[in-house]
Amino acid sequence: MSRRTKAGSHAPRKEAGKAVRKRKAAAVLERKPALGWRTSDEDEIDLRRWRGSTEILDVVAHDSAYEFFGDFRVRSTSGADYEVEIRSLDGLTNSCGCIDHRVNALGTCKHIEGALAALRRGRARAFRTAAAQGSPRIEIFLDRRGEAAPAIARPTTAETKSLAKAREWLHPWLDENKALAASPQRIEELTAALAKAPAAIRATIRISRHFAPWLERARRRRERLEAAAAFAADVAAGRATLDVLTHPLLPYQREGAMHLAFGERALLADDMGLGKTIQAIAGCELLARRKGVERVLVVCPASLKAEWEEQIARFSARTTRLVFGARAQRLATYRAPAFFTIVNYEQVLSDAPDINEILKPDIVVLDEAQRIKNWPTKTARRVKSLRSPYAFVLTGTPIENRIDELYSIVQYLDPDLLGPLFRFNREFYELDERGRPIEYKNLAGLRERIAPLMLRRRKADVEKGAARPHGQDLLRSYGGRAEASLRGLPPARGAIDRQGAAASAAAGGVRSTPAIARLHAHGLRHPGDPRSELPHQPQARGAGENPRRSSR
Repeated sequence: MSRRTKAGSHAPRKEAGKAVRKRKAAAVLERKPALGWRTSDEDEIDLRRWRGSTEILDVVAHDSAYEFFGDFRVRSTSGADYEVEIRSLDGLTNSCGCIDHRVNALGTCKHIEGALAALRRGRARAFRTAAAQGSPRIEIFLDRRGEAAPAIARPTTAETKSLAKAREWLHPWLDENKALAASPQRIEELTAALAKAPAAIRATIRISRHFAPWLERARRRRERLEAAAAFAADVAAGRATLDVLTHPLLPYQREGAMHLAFGERALLADDMGLGKTIQAIAGCELLARRKGVERVLVVCPASLKAEWEEQIARFSARTTRLVFGARAQRLATYRAPAFFTIVNYEQVLSDAPDINEILKPDIVVLDEAQRIKNWPTKTARRVKSLRSPYAFVLTGTPIENRIDELYSIVQYLDPDLLGPLFRFNREFYELDERGRPIEYKNLAGLRERIAPLMLRRRKADVEKGAARPHGQDLLRSYGGRAEASLRGLPPARGAIDRQGAAASAAAGGVRSTPAIARLHAHGLRHPGDPRSELPHQPQARGAGENPRRSSR
């Protein structure tokens, strides 16, 4: 039977409500003001502890056998529930299923801190005793402090017979230093073996359920590299072709199609006029043939829906449906979709949940994706809520004003790649003493970080024939890179933007012409942008339509 631990006091309901309100009010008054974007890891942990004390409504234990060191369901004021694992009452090795914990590299989040606060409330002495004794089980988990890595924590209490047997059973999974084997494959094998182990062993060893996203990320990364290498080999052997449309693609467009299809969630940032639409259609066709995808959702400005329909009809034999009309008509379209379903951004604002539940697209294509560059806006949040295994983001201007616009776009594709917003700010902005951004830094590092995700070609380079290799050279280059990556996968960075960071965007902006020159030098800013400096105050731009393009 589950045990419920209210985030309030244990007094009668009326008194408990007063205590909760009083405690939350005190927490608000006691919170230290932030110095703009200049925060340390300790500041970020304190922020999560403050939010845990003010934004958690309910904590429910799943197993009454474990009073402190168990699994808990935590409900926040947003109404969402999260699964929390507590294995330490005074450390940063607990786990949560939220995206913030997955990627912030701090080892905690507001849900963990809220659960700890609820467990401590009214039982301070028992809490201190349990903290000193530690978890009675062998804990196998993903340590999220810094780079995510599998870890093991052993009980510090006296050895029991069941604990000795569990240690013996676990021995084959440890290296010569008695450390846990760190490869995803070994963790999967250990999890499968423990599920078949005797009940006494399963009761003594707990493997975190929150390994799943880490294992899934590693699996998908390897699969897409293998798919790219296999496709290149099949084309070289005549078993497959790059001519997947009714009209032939130019060599650089072939590479763009492969980048989208085998990048899985990728950004194509070519200059206007280089055919991003055609490359996206070709990428969808490649995935239809190689992976069997059946449903593609295209999200674009309303003024471009007809153009997408025309381009698909010209270059592909796939069916297309444009979404129009009242809600009932739109829902009918989602229930009986064509291969390509085309919606505009305004429709996503109201229809995102229906698209996820009814249409369930295999691929989401975001055209003119600078529409999601302002991450605090409702449009950006709704579009980023769209779920799909594959996502193609198309924009000729990945950065118009500030590099955190690129951060917002990348966040949709791979929230782990650029880290949390507070680390992104530290790494790529010079901040003044008040935590306001005054200059960019480390742009070469930023370009290197996003290189696997973003492909960008300039019109001048393509016209000179200097953009990318041609013909079989392209296949050898692409297939060779995939094979090389398979032989030595670099570690993925962990972390993501914390909720509520929108307020920090008002701290100020970068005003520096040399900064823009460096953006140009690193290929991060649109080369034809006439602006000479960045605005002082970043503001969310309106949702007005872009003019219809005469060429893609």
